Amino acid sequence: MIVYKKIPFQLGSEVLLRSSSSHSHKAKSKIIGVLEKEFIMIENPVFAISDNITAIVEDDLLVAYLYEGYLFTFKSRFNKKLIKNIICIDYPQNFEVEQVRAEPRVKVNLEAKICISDTDYSGVVRDLSETGCSFELPKIISLFKGLELTASFTLPNDQDIKELQCKVTSVKYDQIHRRMEIGARFVSPAEEISKIHELVRFCMRFKV
Repeated sequence: MIVYKKIPFQLGSEVLLRSSSSHSHKAKSKIIGVLEKEFIMIENPVFAISDNITAIVEDDLLVAYLYEGYLFTFKSRFNKKLIKNIICIDYPQNFEVEQVRAEPRVKVNLEAKICISDTDYSGVVRDLSETGCSFELPKIISLFKGLELTASFTLPNDQDIKELQCKVTSVKYDQIHRRMEIGARFVSPAEEISKIHELVRFCMRFKV
């Protein structure tokens, strides 16, 4: 397990917020900016009690943030409102973290050709598991969960992965460096997925 000294906030990532006094008051938001030790800028959250009722929450918040299989939780408070749709909450002084990813991942750095909506992009495979992987794309494009993509790359054992069909499971944007991370789940063909299974199991067995 990785030991984190601070929370690795990523711009564009989702956070979950809950009122500390009423657990029924929950909301989702996205990280817009971070000033370490000062505040976190997020989209103004709407706390829903039911499908038709919302609430204004001004007390302490419980915040949850998921990053690469690690769940970070911390307490915070509303700091200030910047503009209509953006607010600041306090940067956490303390936090708790737990590993929630059940599947081990193998860190790699593999050049890949990624086809999204009939457009080809050059990217990099950053990690592999038996059921999915993470791509890095050196540009910002509009994506959404559930979108299908096709990827081709060569594994470290020189086996070619051709036309691997995947579905997007997560998208993280790095506006500063103009790049994005795409989490994907393997769909088909079974023969290509089997090659990845063998590599991941080998790496886990021998701690590569």
